[in-house]
Amino acid sequence: MPTARSRIPHPFPGLTPLFGAAALREADEDASGRFGLPAVVLMERAGLESARAILARWPDIRHAVVMVGTGNNGGDGMVVARHLAEAGWRVQIISAEGRAPTTPDAHTMSNVALAMGVTLGPFDPGDHPQAGAVLVDALLGTGTRGAPRAPLDAMVAWAGGWPGPVVALDVPSGVDADSGHVEGACIDADLTVTYHGDKPGLHVSPGRTHAGEVVSIDIGIPSGIRTEPLAWLAGPSVAAQIPAKDAAGEKYGAGSVLVVAGAPGLTGAGVLCAQAGLRAGAGLVVAAVPARVQALMAPMMREVMCVPITDDDGSFGGASVPQIIAEAVRTGAVALGPGIGRGGATTDAVLGVLGGVSQPMVVDADGLWHLVGRLDAVHGRSAPTVLTPHAGEAARLLGCERGDVDRDRLGAALELCQASGATVVLKGPGTIVCSPDGTVFVAQGGGPELSTAGSGDVLTGITAAALAKGLDPGRAAIAAVCAHAIAGVRAGFGDGTVAGDLIAALPGAIAHARALADAGRQ
Repeated sequence: MPTARSRIPHPFPGLTPLFGAAALREADEDASGRFGLPAVVLMERAGLESARAILARWPDIRHAVVMVGTGNNGGDGMVVARHLAEAGWRVQIISAEGRAPTTPDAHTMSNVALAMGVTLGPFDPGDHPQAGAVLVDALLGTGTRGAPRAPLDAMVAWAGGWPGPVVALDVPSGVDADSGHVEGACIDADLTVTYHGDKPGLHVSPGRTHAGEVVSIDIGIPSGIRTEPLAWLAGPSVAAQIPAKDAAGEKYGAGSVLVVAGAPGLTGAGVLCAQAGLRAGAGLVVAAVPARVQALMAPMMREVMCVPITDDDGSFGGASVPQIIAEAVRTGAVALGPGIGRGGATTDAVLGVLGGVSQPMVVDADGLWHLVGRLDAVHGRSAPTVLTPHAGEAARLLGCERGDVDRDRLGAALELCQASGATVVLKGPGTIVCSPDGTVFVAQGGGPELSTAGSGDVLTGITAAALAKGLDPGRAAIAAVCAHAIAGVRAGFGDGTVAGDLIAALPGAIAHARALADAGRQ
């Protein structure tokens, strides 16, 4: 059965389109207006496929409680209730004050369900959640914004104590479908069955943490309706975009990277970054380090050429810039920032390198510290730049609180992309990559094993290697993010993972992604 995905040209393999609420609403309207397909038919299909998903997931449960709102999402819930009842389940429908959904199509589906004997009763906050039953959330759909309002807020809060499985229809109530923003109470689902196409808010935190497993189902919208994606979900096979070494090639052809890193007491970050670049497939990595720490860093990087750079009391300064630029000319991409420190003189070095180096560049860690209030230095570069902040660093660059970034990660990433003119990698759960051309990628993987010191330095090295191999910055960044995530899982140490484990797992991670890509799996 054709779906929204079939006629969307993908930027490259391994991606799944993520659709915004407005585009999906237009698709629904187009199905009715252009093709004459009644919206009630789409509602029937949505509810039927949702019921099938529930039956497949929990075949041994025979009891469901369905919470319905007054809109079309409530209508979907009435269809689900009817089909579960037809499958022999005991089904209870509850709503605020016992009211059935009131939109025309939802009202039709309510009449059908009630005529077939499914009961609808008022929500009672004093009722105890029932063990051994599936709770179905059909309160609010993709078109709602902000926190659930009374009386639905009480139903959402009550659902928070549900002892069994929870299923959300289309999107968990309280989660913004476009951004993942959660303003107040929201449903915490084990399974979200979403319609016609996947949504960004189900994969961007905090929405991602409330969606559980996401299943996207076809509800019968004709394939001739083209729905433009708001973003792209990147699966593990996207890491295969990192080019392999040519069997007949040489080290420079495989990509050469300059890592500008190091300061007294901060030598490890540059070492991790440089080694990650090599393990990601770069043929050559050169580390430009302050002369004072060169003797310390060089023995830790046997395969890396470690060049001493004129320094200012052990840290980079304005006098370091000409030598760094000279080293950069011989490489294909530059990684700037791991462990360079936050001294005032280092700001001069960062700005000088940004303005004087004509190679693609990744800026991370302390490099980002020196860009606060100076994003014009990035905007003015002739070569592509990738910024890789975590939420705290993004907040400093944007002049806001970290909580503001955490509440709207997608909005923050887009704002920083616009302000800097750079490709932005906002690290964290559901890492986001925003390109200046408006393309947005959301990483499917990435777990708590990546929450370890030095993990970001490893990602910087992978990204620099991908840039050095000739990938455009958006593709290089999301491929690096996916490789990084796979390495975290394949390292096999769970919460005990350290950054060195990620580096060791990188070659196997990228090989795994290539095997997935060859097999046609995402």
